[in-house]
Amino acid sequence: MSALIAREETRQRESAASSTTVARIGPLGKPVGAVTAAASVLRSRHATTRPLNASEIARAAGLHRGTAYNILRTLQTEGFVGYDETTRTYAVSLHILELAYGALQRSGLIDITRLPMHAVADAHGVSVYLSKVMAPSSMLLLDWVGGSHPDLHVTVARPNPSPASASGIVIGAFGNSSVAEPGALLAEVECYEKPSFPDFLSQMPQAKQAGFAVDRGTMFRGVTLVSAPVLSRSWELLLILTATGHSHDPDDKAVATLSRALVSAAARLSDSLPLLRLG
Repeated sequence: MSALIAREETRQRESAASSTTVARIGPLGKPVGAVTAAASVLRSRHATTRPLNASEIARAAGLHRGTAYNILRTLQTEGFVGYDETTRTYAVSLHILELAYGALQRSGLIDITRLPMHAVADAHGVSVYLSKVMAPSSMLLLDWVGGSHPDLHVTVARPNPSPASASGIVIGAFGNSSVAEPGALLAEVECYEKPSFPDFLSQMPQAKQAGFAVDRGTMFRGVTLVSAPVLSRSWELLLILTATGHSHDPDDKAVATLSRALVSAAARLSDSLPLLRLG
């Protein structure tokens, strides 16, 4: 009886996940259940850094273990998932980077955004990062140029659910997040010198007026970060440009010059948004 109840609960979770997808797809047509389930499996793997076994993936994806197992084996055959026979766990394969490269090429980001990014990096001796705003308080790193990387774990496609530092101030100033969202996430962020939430909020009006935000070593020790928004024609925050440099290098005048250059580059990208495919 307990096994029947467990299977029924799993069926209801799968049905609920499918219903959510139908609502999300809307007029595009009826979703294919197997594809939806496979996407859930890949998302569950992407959400954790450690390899998971089939049962753990099934629970995370809300699927029956047998369904998850068959999907994993299929993805393994196609090269998108790797299997470790010693630990009996699965991990996303590097083969999936081929799809990511294709998406970046199709988007126009490499052809259009790198020129203004390189111009800022070369002229001011900094690194410049381009991130896509994915949610009210979440970003996805799309590209970077330059040689100064304060975060050794920085990689393209790395999600960054952090409202901290200059980019977080820009999200708060130009985005649609409520006060509670960055407040809740700020408590979880690891910073060299974490600002108080009132201090963090107080910087947003100034950033909105100036068109950029500056972080003088609070996120990373000895590193200055400057962020500027890339806005659509309807003033929607879509992308964020961030420049990083060592704090012992730029004085106030240099930071002001860098900020103006970054705002100019962000404005050029805003004008180019109709040419980009960010979906």
